Amino acid sequence: MKKTIGILLLALSATVSAKNIVVNGTRFIYPAGDKEVTVQLNNTANRPALVQTWLDTGNPEQSPDTITTPFSITPPITRVDGNAGQTLRIRAINKAGIPTDRESIWWLNILEIPPKPTAAKAQGESVLQLAIRSRFKFIYRPENLGDRDNAAEKLVLKAQGKNLRIDNPTPFFITVSKITKGTGVSLNSAAVMIAPKSTQTVSLKAEVRSNEKLTVSNINDYGSDTETPLTTN
Repeated sequence: MKKTIGILLLALSATVSAKNIVVNGTRFIYPAGDKEVTVQLNNTANRPALVQTWLDTGNPEQSPDTITTPFSITPPITRVDGNAGQTLRIRAINKAGIPTDRESIWWLNILEIPPKPTAAKAQGESVLQLAIRSRFKFIYRPENLGDRDNAAEKLVLKAQGKNLRIDNPTPFFITVSKITKGTGVSLNSAAVMIAPKSTQTVSLKAEVRSNEKLTVSNINDYGSDTETPLTTN
């Protein structure tokens, strides 16, 4: 008996691939002085795939046709042949409402839709089709914000027992992936992204005290962890 099953699977984790569509990064930075940024897609399968891309403002459930951002993506929908690639171009078309004293963040969505199976392939067997969506951080960086590489050194830590208050006085988004002390065991259960010029409290697995030395790992522009020694207040 012939059965064809169509399932839409929304994978919301920020992975580096959407099933067979591989993306050339884990996050994307748009320097304000650049005309555009490019995102490279590569299809590792032997079959073509349809890819839809859009930016959202932080709500993964919002429909693309209801979202307005100051950017354009070319092409927004494209066919990527098997074992071939496609370049996306993202350009700022209206910078008027974007803050110039700090970074702003959007999320880049890449939805891979596989081709419909041929009748011959589906004959006599069940076919499971998956449409996979991946989301990536897309950060707009104004000019003259200073040094991003050493921004984590300016974080201020306030010990509060099994909580740690982290003040980020910098104009950059800083994602803290790991907090450790002497044993090297991670004190936090999950990574936390701290917005520019803001404060966030992180729950810890063990107490920390004032004047205690910690190592804070943060994710840099290239998706790698960098360690910064800091002392709590």
